[in-house]
Amino acid sequence: MKVPDNLLFSLFIEQDARIKKKLSEKTLDISTGRRVRALSDEPTATYNVIELKKEIAQLSQHSQNRLFADTNLTYVDFTLGKVWDTLKGLYATTVRAKNSATLTPDQLSALAEQFDKGLGHLLDMANDKLGQNYLFGGSSLTVKPFDPNTLNYTASSQDFEVWVSENSKVSVFLRGDKVFGSNLYISKVSYASPTTGFTTPGAITLEVGSNTYTISYGGAGEPQNIQELAQYINDNFGDKLHAFVSQNPDGSYSIALASVELSANVQFISITGDLSTGFENPNILQVVKRVKEKLQGGFYPDDFDLFSLSRASELISLRRSEVGSVLSTVKNLQPTQEKLDVVLKKQKSDIEDADLSESIMEYTRYRIAYEALMRMVADQKDLTILKYL
Repeated sequence: MKVPDNLLFSLFIEQDARIKKKLSEKTLDISTGRRVRALSDEPTATYNVIELKKEIAQLSQHSQNRLFADTNLTYVDFTLGKVWDTLKGLYATTVRAKNSATLTPDQLSALAEQFDKGLGHLLDMANDKLGQNYLFGGSSLTVKPFDPNTLNYTASSQDFEVWVSENSKVSVFLRGDKVFGSNLYISKVSYASPTTGFTTPGAITLEVGSNTYTISYGGAGEPQNIQELAQYINDNFGDKLHAFVSQNPDGSYSIALASVELSANVQFISITGDLSTGFENPNILQVVKRVKEKLQGGFYPDDFDLFSLSRASELISLRRSEVGSVLSTVKNLQPTQEKLDVVLKKQKSDIEDADLSESIMEYTRYRIAYEALMRMVADQKDLTILKYL
């Protein structure tokens, strides 16, 4: 029985459109390698792909930040190693100068030249750059950290940080006032002699760590000069504080303090009496400059000079260990991030990419179905030419 022409035609149009659509889809799958190409194809799958792309982009940014941090911190570690070497060399020179009581003023001046070169080297490293950014300028990046004349720190008081993972960030450009800071303190008031008596009694209230101490001087039964005050502090607070009488570059004398614990700072809460003008807190560069100026003036280094240079090198070593710890953490992120990148891209590929072998098989099936449709029409209408189209 023959099928009516209008029914045959409608069936042919419907099946022809459906099969051609499937053939077109599979052709695109094979040619592009993508199964999902538009939001309208599979909204849920497309949404998942978009979210995975966001995660991959974020991971890529974190990986770039990690590499950036790795490069910077490796160079910071290298630079601090050179700073430590320079300080140890200057310390050895100071030991020789202190223990050689026969050195002439000219010889002391020659040693001062070594300190001058060493200080210049330290200043260059403290103001070193990586690219256009200063290593120790913190978040200000392009501001020179240390003034060449005063050696004061002039840049940002905040580290420059980058995110290396979704939940953690690290400092890559460090604040120089912390890196080159010290916990050494020298009284601003000075005396012609260590035994010059105090003119106004007073007290120093200070905090070391979590403990607060009050040290009185100048009154009855109390230390009467900086020599006695230093001795009193060492006898009574020696587990927390070191005290020294130190000669200044102008030949006068001041009392100097330092915490016993390497990482502890001294906070002055209140000071009255002769010492009410307070204490200077020189950075490491200024510590070196102080010894240089003493040698230039023909003065021998004293115990505080030795201690301050030793403390400076210990502090740099501490800073370097802190950088090394962060650098180790950053390096350990690399394999984790690389594995996660592979996983995310695999998930995205599973959703988005076509299975080529399956697509080719489907293409072949639809091609055969199309040929079958053409033969059916040809058989019904005896249009034999269709067999060859």
